[in-house]
Amino acid sequence: MTDIQFGVRHAARLVYKALHTTLSPVNDAEYRELLGHFRANPEFASQVQDVATGMELLILDVSERGLIVVPSSRESRFALRMTDIRNNMDAGQKASLLLAHVAIAAVFYPTTDGLDDDDYTPPPSSVSNCRDALYALARRLKESSALPADVPSELAPGWEAISAMPLVLPAGQRASPNSLVGIVKIALGHMQANGLVRLDRDAEDDASVTYTPTHRLRIQLRELALRRLFDIAQEAIRTSSMAEA
Repeated sequence: MTDIQFGVRHAARLVYKALHTTLSPVNDAEYRELLGHFRANPEFASQVQDVATGMELLILDVSERGLIVVPSSRESRFALRMTDIRNNMDAGQKASLLLAHVAIAAVFYPTTDGLDDDDYTPPPSSVSNCRDALYALARRLKESSALPADVPSELAPGWEAISAMPLVLPAGQRASPNSLVGIVKIALGHMQANGLVRLDRDAEDDASVTYTPTHRLRIQLRELALRRLFDIAQEAIRTSSMAEA
């Protein structure tokens, strides 16, 4: 085996590790070694970049915390489309789920300052806080007379459905995608499975369960978020908090 072949094989191995979004270099010696080679060897880093490009992946960040890759386009095999979301959900529920992801992210990062600060660690947040943020975002979108061009129109069934839900539901309905808490918990479960949040504290009351964001979430928000939709979510949360004060 030549040195080039060896390098390419290990480059592909590093991309493979990166695709395991919940894998941490802290618990994986091979992952740590590959990251060290990437950061110290420009030729190896170029090979990793070539492998990622060939797989239609984009490298967003590399550090001792891992290599972060995302689909390079909507056509990528790794891209998530609205049609890929749970088949048992209707259009309104799927759109609600996507809005829940945005609202949750805005709870952890209420201003954009934290996205550019490597030392900023958002505090844990509860499901109830995320629920309130989702409701505030949906109401803001529903009541807006003119939405920015980068807010996808296919999200409209989501904010209509969320706006029609009561903020507090009987306990038996909390796991339903027709409830605010249910939608938020499904979104948090998806984010946890993809390495974007970690469970901080479990609780018998679903709304009291807390989560913390990961470095991966900060990087993805900084590089990829729908800027205006994220801004609207942050503004809706601030306005809602001021109204309650």
